[in-house]
Amino acid sequence: MSVQHPVLFFPGTLCDERIYLPLWRKLNIAQRRYVPLQWAASLEEMLALSEDRILEDEKVHLVGYSMGGFIAALVAQRNPANIASVTLIGYNPEGLSKEEIAKRKQLTAMLQQGNFKPDNDAYLSRFVHPSRLEDDNVIGVIKSMAQDLGKTTLLNHTLATTPRKSTVKALAEINAPVTFITAEQDAIAPAQAIQHLKRSLPKAAFHVISEAGHTLVLEQTEAVASIIAKQIGV
Repeated sequence: MSVQHPVLFFPGTLCDERIYLPLWRKLNIAQRRYVPLQWAASLEEMLALSEDRILEDEKVHLVGYSMGGFIAALVAQRNPANIASVTLIGYNPEGLSKEEIAKRKQLTAMLQQGNFKPDNDAYLSRFVHPSRLEDDNVIGVIKSMAQDLGKTTLLNHTLATTPRKSTVKALAEINAPVTFITAEQDAIAPAQAIQHLKRSLPKAAFHVISEAGHTLVLEQTEAVASIIAKQIGV
C-alpha cells in the first residue's frame, strides 16, 4: 500500500477547526494538519502559516474551504513540487465579482464603525441552505465560531482577501489532481459559475452536491468526505 501524504486543511472566513470536525470524523487520515487562518491578520500571515506546515521535500494534499480555497490555490502555485492534490470546496477561482466586492466594502465599513455583529441571523442565513437554518449542527456551529472569533477576525479576513485575484490559470498549470466540490444552492460560490470553468480547467474534476448551501462541509458532510477520500486515497 502506498504511503499516505499529509493533508492540510484550510478554513473559510470566520471559521476555525469546528468547520472541519464532522469531516475529520469521517476520514481516516494518518497525518492531518490544520492551518489556523483565524490567527492571521493579513494575506502574508496566511501564507506564512500555511507554508510553515509543509516540509521541504514532502508532498501534501491541500483541502481548502471557501476563503481557505483561495489560500490553498496560492500555496499550490507557490509550492508546485510539494503538491499531491488540491481539493477546493465552495470556492470560485475566478475571483470576486464587482457585486461581491461592493458587499465586502460595505461590510468592512460597518465593521470598522462597530455597527455589525457577525453572528446576526440575516448575515449567516446567506451561507446556509434554508432547510438547515434550524439545525444546531450547522447554524449552531457557525454562530459559535462567529461569536468566539468576533468582528476583528471577520474584518481581518475580509481585508486580507479583497480584492481576490483569479487563480484559474495557476490551477490549470498545477501538475497534480484538482477537484472542485460545490453546492447546488450556494449563494456565495455558485455551482453554475464554477461548472463553467470546465473548459479552462479540463483536467480538473467537478462535483455538485444537492440540498446544500455554502456551508456544505457541515450540511452534507458524508458526501464531501466521500469525494475527499477518493482524492487523497484513504
